[in-house]
Amino acid sequence: MKSAVKSARQPEQSLDLKALRRTPGFMLRLAQLKFFEGFYEEFAALGLTPATYAIFAVIRDNPGVPPSSLAGLLRLRLPNLIKILNELESSGFIKRNRSKADRRAVELMLTPKGAKLIHEGARLTEPYNKKMLAPLSETEQRTLLELLNRILPL
Repeated sequence: MKSAVKSARQPEQSLDLKALRRTPGFMLRLAQLKFFEGFYEEFAALGLTPATYAIFAVIRDNPGVPPSSLAGLLRLRLPNLIKILNELESSGFIKRNRSKADRRAVELMLTPKGAKLIHEGARLTEPYNKKMLAPLSETEQRTLLELLNRILPL
């Protein structure tokens, strides 16, 4: 019985993956997983996840951004984002202010503590990206980003 189990679990290199390697969605998903795994290793000491890093960066670059815009940009369901924002606010990284233009609206701002954290994270970003994209030349790296930005216009 053990031999049947072993033969069912073939090593990856013996599998025919030609069709999947020509599937952009599959390859992008594997690339995303690779980048997320590397991110968790590099940014673990700061306690940042890919989602919280993105949240901090968007708020840093767009002070006063409303949660609904942030959720739409990051493709997060608003209730899930609100849960993360609650944690970030209770930890002292962000604050929510009422909009002066529309008292019903909320605007997100970084606190000094949050600004310091994203500054520290940003310092790790270039070396991390360089490491993750090392198999590509600098020209290929620029081309990859240009192509991704054409596929995903933000």
